[in-house]
Amino acid sequence: MALGFKKPIRPDDPRLQGRETEYSASRGGWFPRGKKPVPGTPQNEEEKTR
Repeated sequence: MALGFKKPIRPDDPRLQGRETEYSASRGGWFPRGKKPVPGTPQNEEEKTR
């Protein structure tokens, strides 16, 4: 079984933190979730100093 667990794993198990994936058909499989931007935060260094 994946990650060496012997019993079925609950989705909220703390050992799975940071290993979440999502399926992307265009990329051809399961990949780690991308970081979503927080609305209102600057995207680059120039915007941070304004």
